[in-house]
Amino acid sequence: MDEAASKVLVVEDDATIARFVELELQHAGYEVMKASDGAAAMAAWAEFRPDVIVLDLMLPGIDGLEVARTLRARGVTTPILMLTARSETQDVVTGFDAGADDYLRKPFEIPELLSRVRALLKRADAERGVPQYRAGNVEIDPASRTVTVDGEVVKFTAKEYDLLEFFVTNAGRVISRDEILQRVWGGQHSTDSNVIEVFVCHLRNKINDMDNQTIRTIRGVGYFFSRT
Repeated sequence: MDEAASKVLVVEDDATIARFVELELQHAGYEVMKASDGAAAMAAWAEFRPDVIVLDLMLPGIDGLEVARTLRARGVTTPILMLTARSETQDVVTGFDAGADDYLRKPFEIPELLSRVRALLKRADAERGVPQYRAGNVEIDPASRTVTVDGEVVKFTAKEYDLLEFFVTNAGRVISRDEILQRVWGGQHSTDSNVIEVFVCHLRNKINDMDNQTIRTIRGVGYFFSRT
């Protein structure tokens, strides 16, 4: 998993649900760690330092409310999405009072879960002043690792996003192949590899760069991503 991916801690004692959520989050480009009870959740937070926590309310031993209260008492500001099978308003209020930032009732749909996670990440990064970037018809949001092309959200794989973000944040200058391989792939490929060409082709298709004017190939050097 790429180290730039946002990290999500999933705290859920139902192994089937936990695995399903883990796979869907990983497919969406997140790095995921699981914990099956409250004590494990506390240890996982200390080890993993997630960007957001998906926390089930009903857990064996230390329940989700106590986990949230304990984290907040320790000064932890990591956004918490509380999962609950309870529908009473008071239970929701209690969750917020314990330190949850949002809640989602079970059973839930994965698109809604992903939307809530993105919103929490975006809110947290906005509070820290993390900017969005735009070049041409492309806008990227590093907080949620989402990409908008001509006003429409377009899906990218984790590595496609990494390359696009590198291009957009360096728009207006020529980037050498060596620099791309080092910064995006960590030097894992040799300079004679065609991995860049393959991924650039993917990007051009997804950002509607049919005439290759947004991502320009500079022969013998590298690439230039246009600002306009």
